[in-house]
Amino acid sequence: MTYCTDQDLLKYRPNILSLGQTDWAEQRQDAYTQINKIINVRWYLKAAVPQGFDPVLTAFDPDLVMNDSLKKLECFKTLELAYMLLMKDSPEADGFERNMDLFAKKYGEELNLIVGTIGVDYDWNSDDELTVDETVLTAPRRLYRS
Repeated sequence: MTYCTDQDLLKYRPNILSLGQTDWAEQRQDAYTQINKIINVRWYLKAAVPQGFDPVLTAFDPDLVMNDSLKKLECFKTLELAYMLLMKDSPEADGFERNMDLFAKKYGEELNLIVGTIGVDYDWNSDDELTVDETVLTAPRRLYRS
């Protein structure tokens, strides 16, 4: 299972399925795995405690992510990995490498937005419904200097 499909990638790059690959399942799976590790460390470990869970005893469960809240993030990471596969091995940057850099940047921006502000729609009580008390927004961190 992943958060997006090859069809979702078409929203960001309509020609991605016509570049010599019939599907991007391997890249989507790699993106899914990487995202789950990062979300676990940068979001879940902080968000679990206010919900009454010990993140050491109760692991992050990707099946509890709701409302496609990580779909866009996975699309960007998958496209970054896809263009990495397509780029040419040369000292000169080609179009694929520039696209890889573009989607790496978009991925970083989206990840920072999720872990730093909006959080993840996560079904903490596993009832297939997202309620207001399950919404965990991450408070923005501020550095105050005197």
